[in-house]
Amino acid sequence: MKQVHLLLCLLLALAVPAAALVPGDAALGQDEFAGMVLSFLAGGEGAPTLAGVQDAAALYLEGEGAVAPASPPARVVVFNGETLETLRSLGIGPSSVVGIDKFSAQKPEFFPEYGNTTVVGSIWSPDYETVVSLHPDAVFLYATTCKEICDEIQAKLAASNPEIRVYRFDCFRPENYADDVRALGTIFGREAEAERFAAFYTGALDTVRTGTTDIPDAERTTVYLENWRDYKTGAAASGYEDKIVRAGGKNVFSSLAAEYPEVDPEAVIAADPDVVVKLIGAGSYVSGGYQNAGPEKVPEIHAALAGRPGWTDITAVKEKKVYLLHNDIFGGPENFIGIAYLAKWSYPDRFADLDPAALHQTYLDEYQHLETDLSGMQFTYPAV
Repeated sequence: MKQVHLLLCLLLALAVPAAALVPGDAALGQDEFAGMVLSFLAGGEGAPTLAGVQDAAALYLEGEGAVAPASPPARVVVFNGETLETLRSLGIGPSSVVGIDKFSAQKPEFFPEYGNTTVVGSIWSPDYETVVSLHPDAVFLYATTCKEICDEIQAKLAASNPEIRVYRFDCFRPENYADDVRALGTIFGREAEAERFAAFYTGALDTVRTGTTDIPDAERTTVYLENWRDYKTGAAASGYEDKIVRAGGKNVFSSLAAEYPEVDPEAVIAADPDVVVKLIGAGSYVSGGYQNAGPEKVPEIHAALAGRPGWTDITAVKEKKVYLLHNDIFGGPENFIGIAYLAKWSYPDRFADLDPAALHQTYLDEYQHLETDLSGMQFTYPAV
């Protein structure tokens, strides 16, 4: 029985959080559910799909005494900006969100409507007293990022007020972001809005995917992606590699053992990447982005990057394919915009009609409802 419940929780974690469920009527037995799970894990012809098992998990919960909540949350506290941004794409704003994390509060350019919203600290330093005083019926935390910390917050909230529902979403991973969007749509009764936004998001990624599927592995563009710490990159299983691959490229440091290793400068020269991309927006490179901090420094950062000792013979430098990309459009829900830029830079001929800047503007206009003119802002350099 314990193993069945463990599998149940793992499967439901891929879709709607178990905290979204409350007591109800019976529907599916343990043996039937366990058999379906085992069949799914065994795979092969005729095995149920993940979606089918998730549906069965919901039915099993009904058998254990659980159904979906009767009404959407009306008073919400959100501890991660990625979920806050996603809620805005569904039309959910300050009328429902009564508390936000301090990092979202520090972004008035991007979250202007939350200037008077109560700040509840961060997942690293939550203000429990303030959270409880807001009388929320739901609190949103990360699902996998800082999992132990968020587990502790959830446990303390449950101890202080068992009526508070806790939902866990990351809202930044391309592999399940559309699922997160649809699950949030279900929780808030915004299924139509969620489906529309999910179609926009997946449509952008599908454009890139279909434009690169026929490229042989040996002919794929090689990419060195460096974050805001010099020579800090990503290897296999990292989010950086996932995005490089989604853009049709090959990560030159895929084989390294650490997920996010720091590489030797000579190793970059030896790798001879076709494209070099450096992330800006943090560390020593707080320039550009929505805050538009020090935009005049962006060309200087690019010149210093391309002019590193020994880089004159790197293919990316010789062919002028060294780029800066702001993390505002590479991490979080806007990852699809950064992936579109990666694809455009890696395969300019294949994506001659792809306009990542227009995609970005559409996202801000139609889903974020922000009056932001991108023409005077630095998110990439040089411009496409």
